[in-house]
Amino acid sequence: MSVGLGCRAKESEPVAVARTFAETARRGDVDGMLAVIEAPAVERLESAAEHASDHVGGRRSIEAGEMLQIVGVDRSVAVAGAELLDDDGERAHVELTMTDGRTLRLELVWEEAREEDQGGDRDDDDHPARAARPGGWKVRIPLPTGAADSSMATGAAPPDA
Repeated sequence: MSVGLGCRAKESEPVAVARTFAETARRGDVDGMLAVIEAPAVERLESAAEHASDHVGGRRSIEAGEMLQIVGVDRSVAVAGAELLDDDGERAHVELTMTDGRTLRLELVWEEAREEDQGGDRDDDDHPARAARPGGWKVRIPLPTGAADSSMATGAAPPDA
């Protein structure tokens, strides 16, 4: 069975992923966003969730999705157009034009498929970001300015020495 999707069917994968990222943000779909952002960003969210769970004394297990809040998104604004600016096979840049005329440039990175940890050092059932994850293009989410490591990015205090 073939479904005609117009010009979107011919879009490159980075453009399709960038569109998905924008659409999941517009809908407030946290799980959808986690699926299309780069593994290091998801791992930072997992780490922050782990720290948050520790701070509530284990009374509750906080998930990575709870650490990601999608705020300030006008749900009436959608992607009107998308253009692949460059793609070297490892990094790509996509410019999205929104229905309100604004543009958004996204950097995407190619990630290889991640298999479950072979060493058995971690319990991947508790850390979906570290478990098997399909490869493909993912949206790069940079660390906040001045954040040298993930503990600073999550606001968690470094462990006692």
